[in-house]
Amino acid sequence: MARSAGGTDFTSALFLGQHHPSAALAPWAEFTTGVPAPLRELPAAAELASLVAAQQHADGSLVARSALHGMMDVLQSLPRPGDVLLVDEDAYPLAQWACRASLPRGVRVVTYPHFRPAAVVPPNRSVPPNRTVPSARTVPSARTWVVTDGWCQGCGRPAPLAELQAIAAKTGGQVIVDDSLAFGVLGRTSGPGGFGDGTGTARWLGLSHDRLLWLGSLAKAYGTPVTVITGDSTTVGVVARNGGNRMHSSPPSAADLAAGLGALRSGGLPRLRRRLWRLTLWLRTAFADLGLPPMGLPFPIVGTRLGSLPLARRWRTALAARGVQALVQLPRCRPGAVLSAVVRADHSQADLDRLVRGLAAVTRDRRAA
Repeated sequence: MARSAGGTDFTSALFLGQHHPSAALAPWAEFTTGVPAPLRELPAAAELASLVAAQQHADGSLVARSALHGMMDVLQSLPRPGDVLLVDEDAYPLAQWACRASLPRGVRVVTYPHFRPAAVVPPNRSVPPNRTVPSARTVPSARTWVVTDGWCQGCGRPAPLAELQAIAAKTGGQVIVDDSLAFGVLGRTSGPGGFGDGTGTARWLGLSHDRLLWLGSLAKAYGTPVTVITGDSTTVGVVARNGGNRMHSSPPSAADLAAGLGALRSGGLPRLRRRLWRLTLWLRTAFADLGLPPMGLPFPIVGTRLGSLPLARRWRTALAARGVQALVQLPRCRPGAVLSAVVRADHSQADLDRLVRGLAAVTRDRRAA
């Protein structure tokens, strides 16, 4: 059963329930190289990156210490002065930070309404008006780069990647997608229902990786803090050569890489995703039966919107008193507070039953009050 010191835990995003005890990892001869990644990387780094790229049918790949390290390197290496960065206004903060770091180099940063890029890019225009640096001027060769999360937990939807690819293609730019939340869960599907093969949101939507530079952290579904960047080999090569974090930060350690390779090569992944899908659907149905409509499309973070933040916190406290740990979230793209439970493949049915009994008691107490 998925237990923590505080009881049954529905706060951890280790969706596939992979924990990587040290005894289960492949041994290593050196923990780190002591030199920047452009000079020498551990062989497992290329092995891990190539494995992810092969699953996605991408021809270029490399690893980064984290999604933030990777995003900073991408946005430092690719947009030129005068280029435009279109960033979703509700993208995860690390994407916003990396975009802002591009401003001193003369890159224009323009936000667009959540998942609605057409609001700033009319059909006959490829470059929107500047909203961030009024003195910047678009040069004829300016490219548009679009930055987005692959999956938004706030509204439970995928980014409109096909639309974003079309916008970027008009100027020779690309879509830069942080898919860390969905990586390992969503992917190419072989039929109706199910999360897919874990290769990411683009393939879950039936799209190719054309005009798409993809970043995915293994820290959630796969349980190890290392990020993989995939895309066409030319673009990835530019990032590999010019990324400042690759030169000035420590690369992923041998332990990170060993855990990542072990996770991706596990023969039990299809079974774990099928179990995760069944548990997620069961819990969404249970939420609905309690009069707590689950938000968005099926994803292993099952949340329901409550009237206020204080109410959500009271419910969380009431659940904790019953031995159940849940989350209170404040979505960037929606008003109000959300009470959420993160489903993992190592949860038992008894764990979910305990959560639902706690929610039923809380809702009864509220009606009685």
